[in-house]
Amino acid sequence: MLNHSHRAAVSFLSIGVVFLASTVAAQTAEPAPKRDHEDRIQALEAALRQSDAPARDRQWFVGYEKGYVIRSLDMDKVPFSLRINGRMQFRYSGFEAEDKTFQNLGTMASGTPIRSRARSDFEIERGRLEFNGTFKDKNLHFYINLDADTDDNHSVIFHDFWVNYDLNEKHSIYLGKAFVPASREWLNGSTTSHFADRSMATTFFRPDRSVGIWAIGEVAPDVHYRVMVGNGYNTTDLNVAQVNRDFAFSGSVWVEPTGKFGRGYADLKAESNLRTRFGASAAYAEESGVTSSNVALAETNFLRLDDGTRLTQLGVNHFSMWIAAVDVSLKVAGFSLHGEGYYRWLDSIRPIGAAPAGFPFRRNEAYGGYVMAGQMLVPERLELVLLTSTVQGDFKRTWEYGVAVNWYVDGTHTNKVTLDAIHLNGSPASNSGPNYSVGDDGMMFRVQHQLGW
Repeated sequence: MLNHSHRAAVSFLSIGVVFLASTVAAQTAEPAPKRDHEDRIQALEAALRQSDAPARDRQWFVGYEKGYVIRSLDMDKVPFSLRINGRMQFRYSGFEAEDKTFQNLGTMASGTPIRSRARSDFEIERGRLEFNGTFKDKNLHFYINLDADTDDNHSVIFHDFWVNYDLNEKHSIYLGKAFVPASREWLNGSTTSHFADRSMATTFFRPDRSVGIWAIGEVAPDVHYRVMVGNGYNTTDLNVAQVNRDFAFSGSVWVEPTGKFGRGYADLKAESNLRTRFGASAAYAEESGVTSSNVALAETNFLRLDDGTRLTQLGVNHFSMWIAAVDVSLKVAGFSLHGEGYYRWLDSIRPIGAAPAGFPFRRNEAYGGYVMAGQMLVPERLELVLLTSTVQGDFKRTWEYGVAVNWYVDGTHTNKVTLDAIHLNGSPASNSGPNYSVGDDGMMFRVQHQLGW
Protein backbone atom coordinates (compact mmCIF):
# COMPACT_ATOMS: atom_id res chain seq x y z
CA MET A 1 0.00 0.00 0.00
CA LEU A 2 1.44 3.40 -1.07
CA ASN A 3 1.14 6.25 1.39
CA HIS A 4 1.05 9.94 0.53
CA SER A 5 4.84 10.34 0.67
CA HIS A 6 5.33 7.37 -1.66
CA ARG A 7 2.77 8.73 -4.11
CA ALA A 8 4.46 12.12 -4.09
CA ALA A 9 7.82 10.52 -4.76
CA VAL A 10 6.46 8.46 -7.64
CA SER A 11 4.70 11.49 -9.09
CA PHE A 12 7.89 13.52 -8.85
CA LEU A 13 9.86 10.72 -10.51
CA SER A 14 7.24 10.39 -13.24
CA ILE A 15 7.40 14.12 -13.99
CA GLY A 16 11.19 13.88 -14.15
CA VAL A 17 11.00 10.97 -16.61
CA VAL A 18 8.55 12.91 -18.79
CA PHE A 19 10.75 16.00 -18.64
CA LEU A 20 13.86 14.03 -19.57
CA ALA A 21 12.07 12.33 -22.45
CA SER A 22 10.84 15.69 -23.68
CA THR A 23 14.33 17.15 -23.53
CA VAL A 24 15.75 14.29 -25.57
CA ALA A 25 12.95 14.59 -28.09
CA ALA A 26 13.50 18.30 -28.34
CA GLN A 27 17.05 17.72 -29.54
CA THR A 28 15.88 15.66 -32.50
CA ALA A 29 12.43 16.97 -33.38
CA GLU A 30 9.97 19.83 -33.13
CA PRO A 31 9.18 20.88 -29.46
CA ALA A 32 6.08 19.03 -28.21
CA PRO A 33 3.08 21.16 -27.36
CA LYS A 34 2.56 21.96 -23.67
CA ARG A 35 -0.79 20.17 -23.78
CA ASP A 36 0.94 16.92 -24.80
CA HIS A 37 3.13 17.10 -21.68
CA GLU A 38 0.09 17.60 -19.46
CA ASP A 39 -1.70 14.63 -21.04
CA ARG A 40 1.25 12.36 -20.22
CA ILE A 41 1.37 13.57 -16.61
CA GLN A 42 -2.36 12.96 -16.20
CA ALA A 43 -1.99 9.43 -17.64
CA LEU A 44 0.80 8.60 -15.17
CA GLU A 45 -1.22 9.95 -12.24
CA ALA A 46 -4.24 7.85 -13.33
CA ALA A 47 -2.05 4.75 -13.42
CA LEU A 48 -0.76 5.60 -9.95
CA ARG A 49 -4.30 5.92 -8.60
CA GLN A 50 -5.20 2.56 -10.16
CA SER A 51 -2.22 0.85 -8.50
CA ASP A 52 -3.47 2.10 -5.12
CA ALA A 53 -7.05 0.85 -5.64
CA PRO A 54 -6.57 -2.62 -4.06
CA ALA A 55 -5.38 -0.94 -0.87
CA ARG A 56 -8.53 1.16 -0.69
CA ASP A 57 -10.83 -1.79 -1.53
CA ARG A 58 -8.86 -4.45 0.35
CA GLN A 59 -10.50 -7.90 0.61
CA TRP A 60 -7.99 -9.76 2.82
CA PHE A 61 -6.37 -9.53 6.23
CA VAL A 62 -2.79 -10.83 6.43
CA GLY A 63 -1.04 -10.61 9.78
CA TYR A 64 -0.83 -12.02 13.28
CA GLU A 65 -3.90 -12.88 15.41
CA LYS A 66 -2.92 -15.57 17.94
CA GLY A 67 -1.14 -17.17 14.97
CA TYR A 68 -0.16 -16.20 11.43
CA VAL A 69 -3.40 -15.48 9.58
CA ILE A 70 -4.72 -15.07 6.06
CA ARG A 71 -8.42 -14.24 6.20
CA SER A 72 -11.11 -12.94 3.92
CA LEU A 73 -12.75 -9.76 5.20
CA ASP A 74 -16.06 -10.84 3.67
CA MET A 75 -16.67 -14.47 4.70
CA ASP A 76 -20.11 -14.50 3.06
CA LYS A 77 -18.62 -13.64 -0.31
CA VAL A 78 -15.21 -15.34 -0.03
CA PRO A 79 -15.34 -17.95 2.79
CA PHE A 80 -11.67 -18.68 3.43
CA SER A 81 -9.29 -18.33 6.36
CA LEU A 82 -6.04 -19.96 7.42
CA ARG A 83 -4.27 -19.71 10.77
CA ILE A 84 -0.84 -21.28 11.36
CA ASN A 85 0.44 -22.01 14.87
CA GLY A 86 3.39 -23.90 16.26
CA ARG A 87 4.56 -25.25 19.60
CA MET A 88 7.60 -26.96 21.07
CA GLN A 89 8.15 -28.57 24.44
CA PHE A 90 11.89 -28.76 25.07
CA ARG A 91 12.42 -31.02 28.06
CA TYR A 92 15.06 -32.44 30.33
CA SER A 93 14.14 -35.73 32.01
CA GLY A 94 16.03 -37.50 34.74
CA PHE A 95 15.07 -40.72 36.53
CA GLU A 96 16.86 -42.71 39.18
CA ALA A 97 15.39 -46.10 40.11
CA GLU A 98 15.20 -47.20 43.73
CA ASP A 99 14.15 -50.74 42.77
CA LYS A 100 16.10 -51.96 39.75
CA THR A 101 13.76 -54.82 38.77
CA PHE A 102 10.01 -55.23 38.52
CA GLN A 103 7.83 -58.36 38.40
CA ASN A 104 4.26 -58.73 37.15
CA LEU A 105 2.08 -61.39 35.50
CA GLY A 106 3.78 -60.80 32.19
CA THR A 107 7.31 -61.22 33.50
CA MET A 108 6.32 -64.32 35.47
CA ALA A 109 4.96 -65.82 32.27
CA SER A 110 8.14 -64.96 30.35
CA GLY A 111 10.56 -65.57 33.21
CA THR A 112 12.34 -62.26 32.54
CA PRO A 113 11.82 -59.38 35.00
CA ILE A 114 11.60 -55.75 33.86
CA ARG A 115 14.78 -53.81 34.56
CA SER A 116 14.35 -50.13 35.32
CA ARG A 117 16.64 -47.88 33.32
CA ALA A 118 18.03 -44.63 34.68
CA ARG A 119 17.84 -41.67 32.31
CA SER A 120 19.25 -38.18 31.95
CA ASP A 121 18.61 -36.54 28.60
CA PHE A 122 17.18 -33.67 26.59
CA GLU A 123 14.30 -34.18 24.20
CA ILE A 124 11.73 -32.37 22.10
CA GLU A 125 8.50 -33.90 23.33
CA ARG A 126 5.99 -32.07 21.16
CA GLY A 127 7.24 -30.25 18.10
CA ARG A 128 3.97 -29.27 16.45
CA LEU A 129 2.74 -27.30 13.48
CA GLU A 130 -1.00 -26.60 13.32
CA PHE A 131 -3.17 -25.37 10.47
CA ASN A 132 -6.82 -24.46 10.92
CA GLY A 133 -9.36 -22.37 9.11
CA THR A 134 -12.46 -22.14 6.95
CA PHE A 135 -13.10 -23.06 3.31
CA LYS A 136 -15.93 -23.24 0.74
CA ASP A 137 -18.57 -22.26 3.30
CA LYS A 138 -18.31 -19.99 6.33
CA ASN A 139 -19.61 -22.89 8.46
CA LEU A 140 -17.10 -25.46 7.07
CA HIS A 141 -13.77 -25.68 8.88
CA PHE A 142 -10.59 -27.78 8.96
CA TYR A 143 -7.79 -28.57 11.39
CA ILE A 144 -4.44 -30.30 10.76
CA ASN A 145 -1.88 -31.04 13.48
CA LEU A 146 1.59 -32.28 12.47
CA ASP A 147 3.63 -33.70 15.35
CA ALA A 148 7.27 -34.73 15.71
CA ASP A 149 8.93 -36.15 18.83
CA THR A 150 12.60 -36.98 19.24
CA ASP A 151 11.62 -40.05 21.29
CA ASP A 152 9.44 -41.37 18.42
CA ASN A 153 12.19 -41.85 15.82
CA HIS A 154 12.07 -38.14 14.91
CA SER A 155 9.15 -38.93 12.61
CA VAL A 156 6.49 -36.40 11.58
CA ILE A 157 2.91 -37.73 11.67
CA PHE A 158 -0.66 -36.52 11.18
CA HIS A 159 -1.57 -36.32 14.85
CA ASP A 160 -5.02 -34.83 14.29
CA PHE A 161 -6.85 -34.12 11.04
CA TRP A 162 -10.51 -33.25 10.69
CA VAL A 163 -13.17 -31.30 8.84
CA ASN A 164 -16.17 -29.96 10.78
CA TYR A 165 -19.41 -28.24 9.91
CA ASP A 166 -21.31 -25.88 12.21
CA LEU A 167 -24.94 -26.97 12.18
CA ASN A 168 -25.74 -23.81 14.14
CA GLU A 169 -24.14 -21.70 16.86
CA LYS A 170 -24.43 -24.52 19.42
CA HIS A 171 -23.68 -27.78 17.56
CA SER A 172 -20.98 -29.00 15.16
CA ILE A 173 -20.33 -32.33 13.42
CA TYR A 174 -16.79 -33.60 12.80
CA LEU A 175 -15.15 -36.16 10.48
CA GLY A 176 -11.52 -37.22 10.80
CA LYS A 177 -9.00 -38.20 13.46
CA ALA A 178 -8.95 -36.82 17.01
CA PHE A 179 -9.15 -37.56 20.76
CA VAL A 180 -11.49 -40.28 21.96
CA PRO A 181 -13.50 -38.42 24.65
CA ALA A 182 -13.22 -40.61 27.76
CA SER A 183 -11.19 -38.47 30.16
CA ARG A 184 -11.29 -34.76 31.04
CA GLU A 185 -7.56 -34.38 31.61
CA TRP A 186 -7.01 -36.08 28.27
CA LEU A 187 -9.46 -33.82 26.43
CA ASN A 188 -8.01 -30.68 27.97
CA GLY A 189 -4.79 -31.20 26.03
CA SER A 190 -1.11 -30.99 26.88
CA THR A 191 -0.68 -27.24 26.31
CA THR A 192 -2.27 -26.25 29.63
CA SER A 193 -1.27 -29.20 31.81
CA HIS A 194 -0.35 -28.31 35.40
CA PHE A 195 2.75 -30.49 35.50
CA ALA A 196 5.05 -31.06 32.54
CA ASP A 197 2.53 -33.68 31.45
CA ARG A 198 -0.55 -35.63 32.54
CA SER A 199 -0.76 -37.75 35.70
CA MET A 200 0.17 -41.42 35.94
CA ALA A 201 -3.49 -42.36 36.53
CA THR A 202 -4.68 -40.54 33.42
CA THR A 203 -1.82 -42.06 31.40
CA PHE A 204 -2.96 -45.53 32.49
CA PHE A 205 -6.72 -45.19 31.97
CA ARG A 206 -7.05 -42.69 29.14
CA PRO A 207 -7.79 -43.55 25.50
CA ASP A 208 -5.83 -42.19 22.56
CA ARG A 209 -6.88 -40.92 19.16
CA SER A 210 -9.08 -42.63 16.58
CA VAL A 211 -10.52 -42.04 13.14
CA GLY A 212 -14.27 -41.57 13.28
CA ILE A 213 -17.20 -39.20 13.45
CA TRP A 214 -18.11 -37.03 16.44
CA ALA A 215 -20.18 -34.09 17.59
CA ILE A 216 -19.48 -31.21 19.98
CA GLY A 217 -22.07 -28.84 21.31
CA GLU A 218 -23.98 -27.12 24.08
CA VAL A 219 -27.42 -28.52 24.93
CA ALA A 220 -28.24 -25.76 27.41
CA PRO A 221 -26.45 -22.71 28.77
CA ASP A 222 -23.12 -23.91 30.22
CA VAL A 223 -24.00 -27.61 29.61
CA HIS A 224 -21.63 -29.15 27.05
CA TYR A 225 -21.14 -32.51 25.35
CA ARG A 226 -18.74 -34.38 23.07
CA VAL A 227 -19.67 -37.81 21.66
CA MET A 228 -17.80 -40.03 19.20
CA VAL A 229 -18.02 -43.27 17.21
CA GLY A 230 -14.52 -44.33 16.17
CA ASN A 231 -12.45 -47.26 14.99
CA GLY A 232 -11.35 -48.07 18.52
CA TYR A 233 -10.43 -46.87 21.99
CA ASN A 234 -6.75 -46.57 21.12
CA THR A 235 -6.14 -46.91 17.38
CA THR A 236 -3.96 -43.90 16.68
CA ASP A 237 -1.66 -44.41 13.67
CA LEU A 238 -3.03 -47.93 12.99
CA ASN A 239 -4.07 -49.02 9.50
CA VAL A 240 -7.14 -51.00 8.43
CA ALA A 241 -5.36 -54.36 8.78
CA GLN A 242 -4.59 -53.64 12.43
CA VAL A 243 -8.12 -52.87 13.65
CA ASN A 244 -11.23 -55.03 13.94
CA ARG A 245 -14.79 -54.49 12.69
CA ASP A 246 -16.14 -53.26 16.03
CA PHE A 247 -16.41 -49.54 16.71
CA ALA A 248 -15.71 -47.83 20.02
CA PHE A 249 -18.40 -45.56 21.51
CA SER A 250 -17.47 -42.73 23.84
CA GLY A 251 -18.73 -39.46 25.20
CA SER A 252 -18.19 -36.72 27.72
CA VAL A 253 -20.52 -34.15 29.29
CA TRP A 254 -19.67 -31.24 31.54
CA VAL A 255 -21.39 -28.32 33.17
CA GLU A 256 -19.98 -24.96 34.25
CA PRO A 257 -22.62 -23.70 36.72
CA THR A 258 -20.77 -20.54 37.72
CA GLY A 259 -20.10 -19.42 34.17
CA LYS A 260 -17.28 -19.99 31.71
CA PHE A 261 -14.47 -21.96 33.40
CA GLY A 262 -11.78 -20.88 30.97
CA ARG A 263 -8.89 -22.68 29.36
CA GLY A 264 -6.58 -24.68 31.58
CA TYR A 265 -6.64 -25.37 35.30
CA ALA A 266 -4.37 -22.60 36.57
CA ASP A 267 -6.03 -19.41 37.80
CA LEU A 268 -3.43 -17.26 36.07
CA LYS A 269 -4.97 -13.86 36.78
CA ALA A 270 -6.09 -14.74 40.33
CA GLU A 271 -9.65 -13.63 39.62
CA SER A 272 -11.93 -13.15 42.61
CA ASN A 273 -14.99 -14.90 41.13
CA LEU A 274 -15.37 -18.64 41.70
CA ARG A 275 -15.37 -20.80 38.55
CA THR A 276 -16.38 -24.46 38.70
CA ARG A 277 -16.76 -27.38 36.32
CA PHE A 278 -18.27 -30.84 36.86
CA GLY A 279 -18.09 -33.59 34.26
CA ALA A 280 -18.45 -37.27 33.44
CA SER A 281 -17.08 -39.43 30.63
CA ALA A 282 -17.62 -43.00 29.47
CA ALA A 283 -16.54 -45.38 26.72
CA TYR A 284 -17.23 -48.91 25.49
CA ALA A 285 -15.07 -50.97 23.14
CA GLU A 286 -15.10 -54.58 21.96
CA GLU A 287 -11.57 -55.78 21.21
CA SER A 288 -10.98 -58.99 19.26
CA GLY A 289 -9.38 -60.52 16.21
CA VAL A 290 -6.11 -62.06 15.06
CA THR A 291 -3.75 -61.49 12.16
CA SER A 292 -2.90 -64.03 9.46
CA SER A 293 -0.06 -65.11 11.76
CA ASN A 294 -2.59 -65.91 14.51
CA VAL A 295 -1.47 -63.14 16.85
CA ALA A 296 -3.72 -60.50 18.40
CA LEU A 297 -4.48 -57.44 16.30
CA ALA A 298 -2.50 -54.32 17.17
CA GLU A 299 -5.74 -52.68 18.29
CA THR A 300 -5.85 -54.92 21.39
CA ASN A 301 -2.23 -54.30 22.33
CA PHE A 302 -2.78 -51.04 24.20
CA LEU A 303 -4.45 -52.40 27.33
CA ARG A 304 -2.47 -53.12 30.49
CA LEU A 305 -3.56 -54.63 33.78
CA ASP A 306 -2.99 -52.69 36.99
CA ASP A 307 0.45 -54.32 37.38
CA GLY A 308 1.57 -53.15 33.92
CA THR A 309 1.06 -56.47 32.11
CA ARG A 310 -0.24 -56.22 28.56
CA LEU A 311 -3.17 -58.58 28.10
CA THR A 312 -1.66 -59.68 24.81
CA GLN A 313 1.41 -60.92 26.76
CA LEU A 314 -0.92 -63.53 28.24
CA GLY A 315 -2.16 -64.64 24.82
CA VAL A 316 -5.40 -62.61 25.01
CA ASN A 317 -7.04 -61.62 21.75
CA HIS A 318 -10.55 -60.81 22.97
CA PHE A 319 -12.10 -58.64 25.68
CA SER A 320 -14.80 -56.04 26.12
CA MET A 321 -14.08 -52.88 28.05
CA TRP A 322 -16.19 -50.32 29.86
CA ILE A 323 -14.62 -47.21 31.37
CA ALA A 324 -16.24 -44.40 33.36
CA ALA A 325 -14.77 -41.21 34.77
CA VAL A 326 -15.98 -38.25 36.82
CA ASP A 327 -14.15 -34.95 37.23
CA VAL A 328 -14.36 -31.80 39.35
CA SER A 329 -12.49 -28.51 38.91
CA LEU A 330 -12.54 -25.12 40.57
CA LYS A 331 -10.42 -21.99 40.64
CA VAL A 332 -10.66 -18.72 42.53
CA ALA A 333 -8.29 -15.98 43.75
CA GLY A 334 -5.22 -17.77 42.37
CA PHE A 335 -6.09 -21.14 43.89
CA SER A 336 -7.06 -24.12 41.73
CA LEU A 337 -8.16 -27.66 42.53
CA HIS A 338 -9.01 -30.40 40.06
CA GLY A 339 -9.25 -34.16 39.99
CA GLU A 340 -10.65 -37.10 38.11
CA GLY A 341 -11.64 -40.60 39.18
CA TYR A 342 -11.60 -43.65 36.86
CA TYR A 343 -13.25 -47.06 36.92
CA ARG A 344 -12.54 -49.74 34.28
CA TRP A 345 -14.27 -53.07 33.88
CA LEU A 346 -13.03 -55.79 31.52
CA ASP A 347 -15.23 -58.74 30.60
CA SER A 348 -15.13 -61.77 28.27
CA ILE A 349 -11.33 -61.96 28.46
CA ARG A 350 -10.29 -64.85 26.23
CA PRO A 351 -6.89 -66.06 25.02
CA ILE A 352 -6.01 -67.32 21.58
CA GLY A 353 -6.59 -71.08 21.70
CA ALA A 354 -6.38 -72.86 25.04
CA ALA A 355 -5.79 -70.77 28.15
CA PRO A 356 -2.17 -70.96 29.33
CA ALA A 357 -1.35 -72.51 32.69
CA GLY A 358 -2.28 -70.18 35.50
CA PHE A 359 -4.45 -67.93 33.32
CA PRO A 360 -6.03 -65.91 36.12
CA PHE A 361 -9.42 -64.55 35.11
CA ARG A 362 -12.22 -63.83 32.65
CA ARG A 363 -13.02 -60.47 34.26
CA ASN A 364 -10.93 -57.70 35.72
CA GLU A 365 -11.57 -54.39 37.48
CA ALA A 366 -9.26 -51.44 38.05
CA TYR A 367 -9.81 -48.00 39.46
CA GLY A 368 -7.84 -44.89 40.35
CA GLY A 369 -7.54 -41.18 39.80
CA TYR A 370 -5.59 -38.03 40.55
CA VAL A 371 -5.90 -34.77 42.50
CA MET A 372 -3.89 -31.60 41.80
CA ALA A 373 -3.90 -28.31 43.70
CA GLY A 374 -2.24 -25.11 42.54
CA GLN A 375 -1.62 -21.68 44.01
CA MET A 376 -0.43 -18.61 42.13
CA LEU A 377 2.40 -17.14 44.20
CA VAL A 378 2.69 -14.23 41.78
CA PRO A 379 -0.35 -13.70 39.51
CA GLU A 380 0.37 -14.45 35.85
CA ARG A 381 3.96 -15.40 36.69
CA LEU A 382 4.72 -17.99 39.39
CA GLU A 383 2.68 -21.00 40.56
CA LEU A 384 3.17 -23.90 42.97
CA VAL A 385 1.33 -27.20 42.23
CA LEU A 386 0.96 -30.46 44.23
CA LEU A 387 -0.11 -33.84 42.80
CA THR A 388 -1.12 -37.28 43.94
CA SER A 389 -2.48 -40.10 41.77
CA THR A 390 -3.07 -43.82 42.07
CA VAL A 391 -3.93 -46.95 40.07
CA GLN A 392 -5.36 -49.94 41.96
CA GLY A 393 -6.77 -53.32 41.05
CA ASP A 394 -6.56 -57.06 41.56
CA PHE A 395 -2.78 -57.34 41.24
CA LYS A 396 -1.08 -54.13 42.38
CA ARG A 397 -1.60 -50.73 44.02
CA THR A 398 0.55 -47.91 42.73
CA TRP A 399 0.88 -44.32 43.94
CA GLU A 400 2.43 -41.17 42.56
CA TYR A 401 3.34 -37.99 44.47
CA GLY A 402 4.69 -34.80 42.97
CA VAL A 403 5.42 -31.11 43.29
CA ALA A 404 5.86 -28.59 40.49
CA VAL A 405 6.70 -24.93 39.95
CA ASN A 406 5.41 -23.11 36.86
CA TRP A 407 6.93 -19.87 35.60
CA TYR A 408 4.63 -18.19 33.09
CA VAL A 409 7.26 -16.07 31.36
CA ASP A 410 4.79 -13.76 29.60
CA GLY A 411 1.70 -14.65 31.62
CA THR A 412 0.52 -17.38 29.23
CA HIS A 413 0.84 -21.14 28.71
CA THR A 414 2.60 -20.57 25.39
CA ASN A 415 5.76 -19.35 27.11
CA LYS A 416 5.99 -21.45 30.25
CA VAL A 417 8.83 -23.10 32.18
CA THR A 418 7.88 -26.08 34.37
CA LEU A 419 10.04 -27.80 36.96
CA ASP A 420 8.55 -30.91 38.58
CA ALA A 421 9.67 -33.78 40.80
CA ILE A 422 7.65 -37.00 41.01
CA HIS A 423 8.01 -40.13 43.11
CA LEU A 424 6.68 -43.39 41.62
CA ASN A 425 6.44 -46.80 43.26
CA GLY A 426 6.12 -49.17 40.32
CA SER A 427 4.28 -47.44 37.47
CA PRO A 428 1.72 -49.62 35.64
CA ALA A 429 1.73 -47.18 32.69
CA SER A 430 4.17 -46.76 29.86
CA ASN A 431 4.09 -43.75 27.56
CA SER A 432 6.80 -41.63 25.99
CA GLY A 433 4.73 -38.44 26.36
CA PRO A 434 4.98 -38.05 30.15
CA ASN A 435 8.09 -40.31 30.27
CA TYR A 436 6.50 -43.10 32.36
CA SER A 437 7.78 -46.65 31.89
CA VAL A 438 6.26 -49.82 33.36
CA GLY A 439 8.02 -50.72 36.58
CA ASP A 440 9.45 -47.26 37.29
CA ASP A 441 10.10 -47.09 41.03
CA GLY A 442 11.99 -43.99 42.12
CA MET A 443 12.32 -40.25 41.52
CA MET A 444 11.68 -38.52 38.23
CA PHE A 445 12.71 -34.93 37.52
CA ARG A 446 11.59 -32.89 34.52
CA VAL A 447 12.39 -29.36 33.40
CA GLN A 448 10.40 -28.15 30.41
CA HIS A 449 10.21 -24.95 28.42
CA GLN A 450 7.07 -24.70 26.31
CA LEU A 451 7.10 -22.14 23.53
CA GLY A 452 4.22 -21.48 21.16
CA TRP A 453 3.19 -18.92 18.61
